[in-house]
Parts: sequence; C-alpha cells; structure tokens
Amino acid sequence: MGLMVGQAGGYANVGFIKKDLDNHIQRTRRANLIGGNSNAMISYLLGKVDVDPMAMARYSATNKGRLANLFWADGICRSDYQCFGDVLAFDTTYQKNKYRRPLVIFSCCNHHLQTCIFVFSWVEDEWTTTYTWLLQNFLEVMPNKSPNVVVTDGDEAMKAAIREIFPDATHRLCGWHIQKNVTANIKNKNFSNDFRRCLYAPWHLDEFEEYWENMIKKYWLDENEWVLNEYEKRKSWASAYLRDKFCVRFRTTSRCEAINNFIKRFICIHQILLELVQNLEHALRD
Repeated sequence: MGLMVGQAGGYANVGFIKKDLDNHIQRTRRANLIGGNSNAMISYLLGKVDVDPMAMARYSATNKGRLANLFWADGICRSDYQCFGDVLAFDTTYQKNKYRRPLVIFSCCNHHLQTCIFVFSWVEDEWTTTYTWLLQNFLEVMPNKSPNVVVTDGDEAMKAAIREIFPDATHRLCGWHIQKNVTANIKNKNFSNDFRRCLYAPWHLDEFEEYWENMIKKYWLDENEWVLNEYEKRKSWASAYLRDKFCVRFRTTSRCEAINNFIKRFICIHQILLELVQNLEHALRD
C-alpha cells in the first residue's frame, strides 16, 4: 500500500512504500560518496538486511564526500548485546587495512565467559567527536540499552565520549595500562609492586585509603604530580571502589587484545574495504 499524502479536499495515493523511500535515501547517499570501493562495501552491508533483517550498518561522510566512519553489526551480535551487554569493552587496533584507519571492536563475554563481539567499526580518527558519533549510533542500533560498566584503556577522547553518551555507566580503566604507566612514570620496582596491590586488592575503602597514604609517604611521593593525578582517578581503577560493580571479571582490556591478535589471521594491509568487511565476518563466525 502506498503512502497517503494529504491534499486539499482529500488524500492522494503515492506509488511507493516507506521501505522504498528509505532505499532511495540510501542510494542517494551512496551515490554522493566518492570511490567505488566505499560504494561496494556499503551496498554489501545494506544488502545483508535481505537475509538478516536485524543486520544494521551506519556510516558518515566527510565534507568532501568521502567515507569517514562506519560500523556494522549482524542480528546475532545485536541479540548477544541485549543478553550480555551489561559490560562493554572496546579497544582500537591499527593499520590493518589499506587506508591505515583505526578499527574499533566492541565486545564482552557471555555466561560461559566466551567472547562476544557486538560491533565492528572503521573510523577516520580518534577524536572525541568521532567516538561520540560512534557511541551515539551504537546506542541507537542496540535499541537504547546502555551498558552498566565500560572498560577501556583510558584514552581521553574515549573518556569524554563515554561521559556524554553513557552518563550513568561506570568507566573502568584497564589495569594493565595503569601498571604500564606506573612503570613509565615512577622508576621504582618496589613502588610498582605496592601500587599493584592498590589496583587489585579487594579492600574496603578505608583500607585502601590507609594503604595509599602510607605508600606515598614511604616513597616520598606526596607532591608527585603523576601520583596525585592517579589518585584523583582512583574510582575508575581501584578494585576497592569497583567491588560493588558487576564487571564479569573484566579488569583489563586483555580480551580486546586477544581479539585483535585473532583477527590478524583474517585481514591484511592490502585489503580493500569490501574484503576487510567480508574477512571480519569470517573471523566473527570462527
């Protein structure tokens, strides 16, 4: 049945349905994108809806009409997120495609602690505006289900986007990256070992605070700028402050790193976009 458009004195039957209109808009957008490679890849992703009605892809273009950002998820990924999306981890892997763009993968695990991938995303850069676009569209595609906990490596652009799009979520910083920063900023192995206890020990808040105070006095770090900054962020990394949060054992982004290492078998620097998408689908099935 066609859409009914109001006219003076009645309605006229227009010879198309809403799906036809949506398809026309998508074709127009694709036509405005420069480069057959981008068109082929977007057409492929949008065409998957015919066999998987829950599959979905979103993209944006630059001012010059080139593909800027893209993400996609199939029906199984979207269903998995509804079941297991209380905790969300994401990380960026680099230079695994012909255009040397970052690839962002959203993931967590199911009730058997098996890895679940929710979304693949290919982005133009790592600015706050890009991550904000990515998370906003992610929220819409996963129909407005926000995670309770988000685990990342502490990138400042990611942090700003998470605060804006997931304001009620707890942002947990990766423990491994915190430890790496300790070693880089304080050249003392004993301090690194003591800091690790602050990071992972299942203390109550007063126990943490007492240990921290004694530790910085022990190493004469009362006025160390880096240490003071880390203390201000303690609610994002100290287990004492996160013990009441359901994190499905996620304390680091190591599972994200494992995903990145796994997909290296399926993608390479010479692949065009369509090949990249298809091979990532093979990786997802495996």
